[in-house]
Amino acid sequence: MKKLALTFIICSSLSFAASIDEIVSNSLQNSSDLRSLNHSIKVANENIKLASKWSDPVLSLGFNDIHFTKPFKRDKEAMQASFIGLSQVIPTNDKLEIKEKIALKDMQIKSLVLEDKKLKLKAKIYELAYSIVVLEKKLKLLNEYEKNIKTLESLSKSLYEFGKATQNEVLDTKVLFLNVQIQKQKLKNLIDNLYLKLEQISYMKIDEISQTKTQNLSKLTLNMNSDEHPIIKQEYVKSKRYMYLSKLEKANETPDIKLNVTYFNRDNKFEDYANISVNIPLAINNTQSVKSLKAKFESNRVSSKLDDTKRVLQTELKTYINNANSAYVNYELIKKQVLPLKNKIQKNLENYNSFSSVKPQDLIKNLNELISFEIKALDEKFEYFSNYSKTKYYTLED
Repeated sequence: MKKLALTFIICSSLSFAASIDEIVSNSLQNSSDLRSLNHSIKVANENIKLASKWSDPVLSLGFNDIHFTKPFKRDKEAMQASFIGLSQVIPTNDKLEIKEKIALKDMQIKSLVLEDKKLKLKAKIYELAYSIVVLEKKLKLLNEYEKNIKTLESLSKSLYEFGKATQNEVLDTKVLFLNVQIQKQKLKNLIDNLYLKLEQISYMKIDEISQTKTQNLSKLTLNMNSDEHPIIKQEYVKSKRYMYLSKLEKANETPDIKLNVTYFNRDNKFEDYANISVNIPLAINNTQSVKSLKAKFESNRVSSKLDDTKRVLQTELKTYINNANSAYVNYELIKKQVLPLKNKIQKNLENYNSFSSVKPQDLIKNLNELISFEIKALDEKFEYFSNYSKTKYYTLED
């Protein structure tokens, strides 16, 4: 624990650019939740070893027929003796083998829970990292437009001095500038909080995200082998576990036998002797049969839900793919059709303005719309990568 704490302090004090794969790797190594699950798997492995072992024998030592007047005299009568005995429970009906299989299923379930947690953690890291990258681009865009607005503000002031613009038109450019300032502040706060969330689950202090493929978007065509997903595998194993529980309860209809062997040592006047007895519980209440049937019903219930669970996973994946592809189409429309047209309009307005044919407010209006569409494009990119990140939970990519 001291070594882990020292590692965390060092990681927290250092900051650097990290790729998403590096962040994922560090998270999987240092996550306390995953570490806890790993320990529970180790415990389950030990339980498998214990399940196949017989219970320990019971040793009995004692003296019988003690006379209170002379408690240490052992020759008063023939039944006086010191004795040593052993009792051992002997399992029947392959119960230990069945218990071992149940313990094995418990270990498999814990392992699959671990795999599921890893997938969720990985998907969350991708979602946070991609969000940060896209929002940082959005912030850079606003910085660029901030410069453009300052230039436009200077132009408006010059035109106002020559009587070609009104004071309100100058004020409008200032309002536009302040509006961008507000958007920038909101973005900075959002990005800072996303970095904090990413640092919380990755155990890393990160300055920036490097090596991300967010330049070019493409249509998603992803498939899912639901039978290989940890959630589905868990249900399969749970169903098998209940079947073994049913078999164990059925086996319990034949109770375990308790064998008792005792050796009695008597005075030299009498011969030593031994007792042998067997204890057999009587299963007369039929509880094992009822429990066996209940476990079988539970196994059938889990199995019957498998197809529904598969459909839910497939539907969720398709929903995220549809959302991502819809954002992709919108992004392409804005970037390749809307923005080129708005940029052309802006250039035309600037050219006309040089000949005093266009008022500054027309420039402001079009520039404001241009900013709006640039931001919409990044919003669509944000939506695309948010949904794309979530698909990593379903597609089991390396």
